[in-house]
Amino acid sequence: MVTQSLTPELIRALAALLCITVGYAAYYFIAFSDRAGRFFKKHHAPVQNEISLFLFQKLTGFFFLGLLPGVIYLQLFPFYPERYSFAGIQPPVPVYVVVLLALLIVITAAFSAKKHDIYRRIPHMRIHHWGIKEIAISIGGWAMYLLAYEFIFRGLLLFSTAEAWGLWPAVLINLFFYAVFHIPNGRKETLAAIPFGLVLCAVSLLSGSFWLAFLLHLVLSVSTEMFAIHFNPDMQFHFRGALEAERARERGGEGENERGGESKK
Repeated sequence: MVTQSLTPELIRALAALLCITVGYAAYYFIAFSDRAGRFFKKHHAPVQNEISLFLFQKLTGFFFLGLLPGVIYLQLFPFYPERYSFAGIQPPVPVYVVVLLALLIVITAAFSAKKHDIYRRIPHMRIHHWGIKEIAISIGGWAMYLLAYEFIFRGLLLFSTAEAWGLWPAVLINLFFYAVFHIPNGRKETLAAIPFGLVLCAVSLLSGSFWLAFLLHLVLSVSTEMFAIHFNPDMQFHFRGALEAERARERGGEGENERGGESKK
């Protein structure tokens, strides 16, 4: 019976598998728990509830998928800054290829967002009027979350498993986890994750860094949300966003209560 000794590469790969499994489980069961939903609904008005819950979910993902695994790896294993910084991006992926991929992603998002099963789930913040603040919060939340997401998927997991078992086993492992983690989003999104994940693995391996995967994934998430808002008949872009309108209504209600109290006197 042939066994593989516990080499440093194998230990790093196993640690990455443990980090992504435990980290994603912790993120999912905390961020999407009924308790979290009830807490924000109880303490916030409807629009603020959507925004607060969205940011809580993205911050939780950033912590369990990015910050915590990153700290563990810094403490236990050698750190390769070229893989986790813009300095690591190498010439094999020309700029025009990245631009073309980004354009293709935007076009695909525009067509897919027309479907009812997409815009009934996306955007994650279910608010009717989208102003500059709401758009900025959405982009910022996604950027923070996807930075951690790609750090662990196309950073720690991909490169550590490639060192331990080779490129194709690493890609297959990556696609397996990527597809499995999309199961809660439905069969179509789970299947779509496979070709997109393959593209992200390819650009990461060619560039030697996870940063291009992060940028392309951010383009996908943001463009899908913006097109979903556009095609959703219950949502619209508005100069005065929903958060500002809700606060104005609250101020108006307080003013009416004060005037009512004075009239009683």
